[in-house]
Amino acid sequence: MAQGLKIAVILGILGIGLAAKPVRAQADYVPPLSGAALSQWQVQGEYYGTVAGGGNLGAWLVATGNDNYTVVFLPGGLLTLPGQPYGGWVQTGWNRSTFSGSAALSGSTFAVNTTSNYKATSISGTGEARVMAGTTPTGAAFSLNRVVRNSPTHNMKPKPAWGTANMWFDSATGQADLVKWATKDNTVQLSRKCLYRGVQSAASHGAGLLHIEFQGCFNPTATGQGRANSGVYLQGHYEAQVLDSFGNAGALDEYGAVYTVKAPSINAALPPLTWHTYDIYFTPRSSGSGGDAAGAALMTIYANGVMTQDATPVPNVTTAGIGGNLLVPSPLYLQNHGNEVVYNNIWFIPNATVASLPYSTIIGSVTGIRDGVIKPLHGEKFGNGFGPMGRFDLTGRRIRHDGVILSILPAFPADPAAL
Repeated sequence: MAQGLKIAVILGILGIGLAAKPVRAQADYVPPLSGAALSQWQVQGEYYGTVAGGGNLGAWLVATGNDNYTVVFLPGGLLTLPGQPYGGWVQTGWNRSTFSGSAALSGSTFAVNTTSNYKATSISGTGEARVMAGTTPTGAAFSLNRVVRNSPTHNMKPKPAWGTANMWFDSATGQADLVKWATKDNTVQLSRKCLYRGVQSAASHGAGLLHIEFQGCFNPTATGQGRANSGVYLQGHYEAQVLDSFGNAGALDEYGAVYTVKAPSINAALPPLTWHTYDIYFTPRSSGSGGDAAGAALMTIYANGVMTQDATPVPNVTTAGIGGNLLVPSPLYLQNHGNEVVYNNIWFIPNATVASLPYSTIIGSVTGIRDGVIKPLHGEKFGNGFGPMGRFDLTGRRIRHDGVILSILPAFPADPAAL
């Protein structure tokens, strides 16, 4: 990444005790943050607002260390996540411009100098309450507030109607759940009260639906594969990539990808330290061996509730996996790639398929969106069409259906009636 006060702007129209204390990479920051890491994290994130004359605009502001940032502007709004506000990105075109800031993070305003296209003229405010001001290519002014969103399936639990689920890890029973895991390239242990990477499940699995959540570290000075790198290996062979891919274009080695096989159809990554989710329908290899297209394993992946892989054939295994016979059930492996990554809320429903358990049923259970139509849950009323949890203001506060304003945007509970 660039050093000094240079900011590259990409215009993209495109979470009890420890068995052993984890060894932390020097540049990896995990909650609670402090000092420069906290300041940079409070500036980075998703921004959303309006353009003078009409229309919405979103932006991904990515911290790259030493007060440097990358910004991706998204005409129409941010990437649409089921049941979450601020969506609307039109996903067309690709364009790039650069600007430089000239104020320390401790100041309330960044002075900005932009050369072309979308021009950010200032980033003001303190803590997480930031506002980005600027102009569009046509000269129309915009004002974007830093907002907070979550994966719609964060904290989601399986329903009995979906089939009998194998419950592999939950932070609420974390210490007891450790017996369900075995050492692979790291000791089985807890970190941040969650399952630390580098382990494999004691049980083996075949076809079915995996739900898993992960939280990485915040490492703004790292680049590429050095940013919160891990991996979810179905049957220990086929990798759904875990990486801080916030603000990236989406590649073979980024979040939502089948590693080295197929890039995600869209980058659904949220800012670092946000809990990310994977919901993965998996079909094992039916014949042959790794590298053969015939009989390849299949993976349909929803990253933060957004489809990034649609029945993708996976003929080749990831070399860092478990190895062994590809035609028999094998453990789930959570890769140790040297970064601080933890996992939570891991469960697996054997033999569940897209046909037997459509994703619309799953996402509808937590968002009220079924077949593209918003439907109330438990008789709740909706606010501004943003889903069963109510409407949101531009500071990320949630306004409940009864008008009560919540000071923060919490994760969606498994049962919306709990609100």
